[in-house]
Amino acid sequence: MKKRETGIFVKIAIFAFSVFAVISIVQLQLQFNEYKAQRDKLQEEVDGLIDEKEELENEKAGINDDDYVIKVAKDKLNLRLPEEIIFYNDLNN
Repeated sequence: MKKRETGIFVKIAIFAFSVFAVISIVQLQLQFNEYKAQRDKLQEEVDGLIDEKEELENEKAGINDDDYVIKVAKDKLNLRLPEEIIFYNDLNN
């Protein structure tokens, strides 16, 4: 029996398929890296929003707390407690 030789067409087809497979793998890897970076960025954003949500929940829970009421009165309404002494300095340096 003679050893059967593969034709040039089969060799070219196998080579073309190999090149196509390598290019496809590289392209998919690049796309995967982009999606991974996008996922990481979105995860950071989600983590930040979760932290903000927790802060707002803590603030909401403390609305009826006396310390919160005093803080808002001082910061937003510029009010002070009767026993507080406020000093003003009008001297220019």
